[in-house]
Amino acid sequence: MNTLFEFILYKPLFNLLVFFAWLVPGHSIGWAIILLTILVKLLLWRLQAKALIGPLQMRGYQDELKALQERYKDDRAAQGQAMLAFYKEKGISPFSGCLPALIQLPIIFVLYKVFMIGLGTTPRPDLLYSVTPKLETLNLTFFGLDLSKPEAWVLPTVAALAQFIQSKHYASMIQAPSTSTASNDPTAMLNKQMIYLFPLMTFFFARSFPAGLAVYWVTSTLFQIFQQYHIFKTYKPPKPKATVTVRSKGKKK
Repeated sequence: MNTLFEFILYKPLFNLLVFFAWLVPGHSIGWAIILLTILVKLLLWRLQAKALIGPLQMRGYQDELKALQERYKDDRAAQGQAMLAFYKEKGISPFSGCLPALIQLPIIFVLYKVFMIGLGTTPRPDLLYSVTPKLETLNLTFFGLDLSKPEAWVLPTVAALAQFIQSKHYASMIQAPSTSTASNDPTAMLNKQMIYLFPLMTFFFARSFPAGLAVYWVTSTLFQIFQQYHIFKTYKPPKPKATVTVRSKGKKK
């Protein structure tokens, strides 16, 4: 494992996980994962909030986007290029919708390493900081499931369902009447695909890796739903600049 990667991500997350396991009653690794997930999501709050606000900003440009669609309605390739150029001009990423899920991938990889290498019935002492509480045993069972081993149906299904609800909620909140139905609008196309693609990916990944990752994913997705709801309720779009035309009744002398 790369030394820099281990120093920046792997060992800090591992020690935080052990600390939370020491903190909760029964030294449950399941509850420790939930606490670690909430902490990570809070640290990433501003980054994910920025990604969520981007699509909301695009709703303020519905008229301009509709005009572009009408202008290039006979040339879909040119229409797509024009829309991407418009997004670039306004400083908006049309693909920001998938960012909240993608930025979790490095964390999932780290947690996979934690479960495959660092966790057993006893935490590896060589990975612990001197200030991390020492635990003789860890409780790897969570509601009857061994989180150090793959679980075939329960957690993968819950994780996939939570992901579908999150994706569906996200798509419904950012939908704009003038752009959501355009077959060649890259934002609408991508968001529609992600509604079904991410849950399927989540289900198959959750079946293949230790069940602790599914606990992380379920907690992370539920937190994401809460954050989406909060952002969409509190976001205030900038007021459009009004153009005032003054007509004089007579000529100035």
